[in-house]
Order: sequence, then structure tokens, then C-alpha cells
Amino acid sequence: MKDVLDYVKKNLGLEEEENEKRDEEESIIVPEHSFYEIILMKAKDIEDIKFALEQITEEKNPIIVDMSYLENENPEDFKLAGEMLKNIRKEVGIEAILLCKNGKNVIIITPPEIKLIRKDD
Repeated sequence: MKDVLDYVKKNLGLEEEENEKRDEEESIIVPEHSFYEIILMKAKDIEDIKFALEQITEEKNPIIVDMSYLENENPEDFKLAGEMLKNIRKEVGIEAILLCKNGKNVIIITPPEIKLIRKDD
């Protein structure tokens, strides 16, 4: 009986449509996060750092932070920000890389889902 149904499907062209549907269903890839907003900001106080870390942990958005103002104007907050960043790297597994240090401390911080690769020459 199955042979007869397969023969009828093949002659009517229904078998090809079913195979095409299966191929389309298997090739669809749905990302976990539809898009990322990359935030650029200058940290002026510890509240800005807290906002940045919330964006990374809750919204899963990468952020580029210029910490030079914080370093120059408020060294205590700069030190506290460094400790906060160190702790969250251990706890959550976020990634952070210093992008520029020539007069500015600019870092990129990403959630664990986004891997940063440092490529040295």
C-alpha cells in the first residue's frame, strides 16, 4: 500500500514539494538575540559603570567605555570600577579588552555570548 501511495505522490509531483519543505525547515537558523546594540559612552561616575554592566548582563549588548574622565577626575571611582569589572568577569564570564591607553582608557566589554579575540602581530 505504501508503494502505491509513493508512486501516486511521485507521479503527481507531491513528493518533491514535501522534500523541498523539509529542506527549507532544516536550513532555517534563528539567532538567540536578533540584533545587538553597541553602546559607546564616557564614564563620568560609578553610576555610568553600573549602567554599562547592566547593559551587558541584562540586555546582552556590548559596550565601549571611555574611562579616561573617571581615571583623571575621580580615581576612587576608577579603582572601584576596576574591581566591579574584575568581579563580574569572574562571576558572569563577560569579556573585556583594553582598546586604547594613549591618554585614554577605552575598553570594550561584551556579554559571554560574544567572544572577543585578541590578535597580536
